[in-house]
Amino acid sequence: MSKVMTPDAARLRITLLDLDPAPWREVEVPLSMTFRALHDTIQVAFLWFNCHLWEFDFDGKRYGIPFEEDFGGDKIYNAKTTRLTKLRNSKVTEFIYTYDMGDNWEHHIEILDLFNMPSGSRLPVFIDGQWRTPPEDVGGTPGFEIFLEAISDPSHEEYENLIDWNDGPFNREDIESEIIKIQMNRLANMRRPKK
Repeated sequence: MSKVMTPDAARLRITLLDLDPAPWREVEVPLSMTFRALHDTIQVAFLWFNCHLWEFDFDGKRYGIPFEEDFGGDKIYNAKTTRLTKLRNSKVTEFIYTYDMGDNWEHHIEILDLFNMPSGSRLPVFIDGQWRTPPEDVGGTPGFEIFLEAISDPSHEEYENLIDWNDGPFNREDIESEIIKIQMNRLANMRRPKK
């Protein structure tokens, strides 16, 4: 009788909401990682700079960095100590990750597959994606639409300022996948056990 293996990894599709076309990324992650490590993975996959507050809304609970003081909102569970095994142990097939509470970038996360990691594999890993992430601090969806309009028109009064602010032109089709792969590989190496 063969032993049934319990899945220890997940393939996730992460889509940035409220944009058309919507930037998306697919990644594979170990279920042994924490929600905090998933946050780090998403930051790398979307080339965000990890300089704002964030949280996950998973199965009716919020996971992030708990505040010492209670500000009257819902309890925030510690993302550093909560593992992604919850993906396997619940019936949830999708959840939300919000980054930068000012710009309010909501990401829809769909669990595409739960599987057994092949022996010797190193996760997290970037699989695929499309459409560049908006620049940090652009002002959410409305600000990004204004940014795109101005940066695509050299006669726009803000064109030069925004080219300078963005450190150059903005190509929506270039997601810089090589940079994502290099940084994702660094995350995977950090997860390797010390010898």
